[in-house]
Amino acid sequence: MVIRYLHISWKEYHTLARKLAASILDQSGQFDEIVAISRGGLTLGHLLTDFLRIPIATITIQSYSDIQTRGAVQLTAKLSTPIKGKRVLLVDDVADSGKTMKRAMGYLRRLGPANITTVTMFYKSRSVFRPDFFGSITNKWILFPYEPIEMILLITKQMEQEGKTKAQIQTFLEKLGVTDAEIAFARKHHLR
Repeated sequence: MVIRYLHISWKEYHTLARKLAASILDQSGQFDEIVAISRGGLTLGHLLTDFLRIPIATITIQSYSDIQTRGAVQLTAKLSTPIKGKRVLLVDDVADSGKTMKRAMGYLRRLGPANITTVTMFYKSRSVFRPDFFGSITNKWILFPYEPIEMILLITKQMEQEGKTKAQIQTFLEKLGVTDAEIAFARKHHLR
């Protein structure tokens, strides 16, 4: 199966986050707390805490171990901020399978918030969970601007398993929008 990638620049990411914030303010009013799902929801959560002017807390849920390799969805760090009776905005980077959001919703509901509204930067149509707000729909594997080394390592590993040469991998990564400096850094410090 050929994996299709979507490279997102910092500028594109920031623009989508601002548009999401405007939609949230126009359609949902105010919230008391953002709960960002670490690790993917941290960057969007950080931007939304600024755009929406509300505090942020985090939980950690992990599931991916590789590109398209999903493990069990596990809550590995609980919420340390009380949300009982609060209007919560739950934030993640992408509703891919939807399992992370479903796990987070189940966990947060037990803490007694007044309501939970969900937001992701991207939504994939195959997801079993559709967020209340999302920036864009895609079914591609998203290359976020805040994890270039992780993506370089995962793509390199996959392409090496396919028998691709270092030059072929370099060319492919450059076509995806990865910079030479990021590739050099990953090779020097992580690919030995």
